[in-house]
Amino acid sequence: MGGIGKTELAIKYAHQHENDYAGGICWFNAIDGNLAAEIIQFAQNYLKLKVPQKDSQQNPLNLEQQVSWCWQNWQPSQGLVLVIFDDVSNKENWSAYLPKNSHFRVLITTRLQKFDLNLKKIALDVFSPDEALEILINMVGSRKVNRELATAREICEWVEYLPLGVELAGRYIANKPPHVTLAKTLSQLKEQQPKQQEEKILIQTQRSVKTAFELSYLELDEQTQKIAAILSLFAENIFDWEWVESIANSLNWHGYNADTALEQLYQRHLVSSLEESDIYYYQLHPLIRKFLQEKLEEFAEVNEIKQAFVSTFIEIAQTIPQSTTLEFINSVKNAIPHLTEVAENQLDVVSDENVIWAFLGIGRFYQGQGLYSLAQPWYEQCLSTVRERLGENHPSTATSLNNLAILYKSQGKYQQAEPLYIQALELYKQLLGENHPHTATSLNNLAYLYKSQGKYEEAEPLFIQALQLRKQLLGVNHPNTATSLNNLAYLYKSQGKYEQAEPLFIQALQLRKQLLGENHPHTATSLNNLAYLYKSQGKYEEAEPLFIQALQLRKQLLGVNHPNTATSLNNLAYLYKSQGKYKQAELLYIQAVEIVERVLGEKHPHTVIIRNNFEDFRKKRG
Repeated sequence: MGGIGKTELAIKYAHQHENDYAGGICWFNAIDGNLAAEIIQFAQNYLKLKVPQKDSQQNPLNLEQQVSWCWQNWQPSQGLVLVIFDDVSNKENWSAYLPKNSHFRVLITTRLQKFDLNLKKIALDVFSPDEALEILINMVGSRKVNRELATAREICEWVEYLPLGVELAGRYIANKPPHVTLAKTLSQLKEQQPKQQEEKILIQTQRSVKTAFELSYLELDEQTQKIAAILSLFAENIFDWEWVESIANSLNWHGYNADTALEQLYQRHLVSSLEESDIYYYQLHPLIRKFLQEKLEEFAEVNEIKQAFVSTFIEIAQTIPQSTTLEFINSVKNAIPHLTEVAENQLDVVSDENVIWAFLGIGRFYQGQGLYSLAQPWYEQCLSTVRERLGENHPSTATSLNNLAILYKSQGKYQQAEPLYIQALELYKQLLGENHPHTATSLNNLAYLYKSQGKYEEAEPLFIQALQLRKQLLGVNHPNTATSLNNLAYLYKSQGKYEQAEPLFIQALQLRKQLLGENHPHTATSLNNLAYLYKSQGKYEEAEPLFIQALQLRKQLLGVNHPNTATSLNNLAYLYKSQGKYKQAELLYIQAVEIVERVLGEKHPHTVIIRNNFEDFRKKRG
């Protein structure tokens, strides 16, 4: 049951037995969350694995299959690995998420009474009367307890010997002046007993914690109570205290000292801390979060508080770019559960203007890591929600169509992407006009799809139109103009029009370096494309340093298991083959094929191209 100390016991076990698990200890918060997403994201970010979307037969892998792949491909360098799933709330299909390999050990905490797994079970009960009294003595002091021993025992009984209840009551007593008697505390506990109508809703264990919680809560000043109300809106995951300060500032609570509020909450055990990579984060116990949610509804400013909370995470979502890096992904990963809370439970206070970002931020977070199956439901939900709220004829609907089409194209689902691109383009033209940046973007995206399908004649006029529009509307010195220059140049290269392609590639590279910097994924793309053009022209000495620079950048920014990194490996291998450097070429080809087959599937267009290049290389070598 809640408040019994399951999580605390799991933490203590992990710390005491750290040396027994040389392969590492991995913790997952399993309550009401997307556990599959957590596991896959962990494999992507920490293990540097690129999780495939399809199997060798090009069949899509569902989330259970992707999770299974993660466990199978996690090969610790030494010893056992401990995997902790904390607070499992749903036993259906649970076994599908468990590692099967012998080098894993699993620890699960759960409130479920029946758990149909062949695991050793340890039932946690409440404290015995003597154990509860010992805890109270440790927190309050033996002298105070011995003076009112009978009353101390009654306090433990009143909170039903529940660990969280004893902890809250003990902390409340410890913070009072020495002259305040235990009898006074017991009287206050009885006064705070939930009303009869509340008792029908609260289960017995929750009632005992709530009485102890109320004592500590009433000791907080009004400022801290309002800060506590903000905390109730966070998901049951760790959060950064800077977010709390940002929310308070947006409410114009300039006179409120958030750090002082944190100190009061921490002293009373209403919030706990967690250190991660030398940074302190905070978290609420699920029961305390539940009680604070009730308190939030009592404030006159409840809607303003919710809006400020939502705005903070919408702003974070708006910072997530389409082309992101591993470094950026790690900087926002802790915000994603709270943005998910906004998308799932706080949409009613999200403005029409920002509703798209509640989903788009999460979609980009997963898409940027190549986790397309995790991104897909968020893009699809975004489109359905925007259509329902804003209607078919709205710019945000067009944007949602465009974003889903981009995802489908990344998955090689060209037939599903094309009608969405066309709908988005028609909507932008109808709503925003022919001469609008969004229309130019839509023209560019549809053209790129046609180019990927080999429909060069259909692609070229759209690329040219998009470039002209962007120059006219955004100016020559704009990242989107650089993208159009690069894309048109890439089309010309594919058509063998090298003289037309070269100046466009060079202009795009110079613009991207100037506008985005030397260390940006788009800069790496321009380096790669210009190098490929030089290679096609037989200018091997000019191509090689550019290929190497692009490969190094992509490894640094995107990771070694990214499709774009595989493209760079393939292109450098192709150059080495042309130069007769066969041993170097073969090693690079093997790496490239391994990445794309695992990440994109054997029948993805990019996989087919890279594998064909490798097979052709082997045939010519004999």
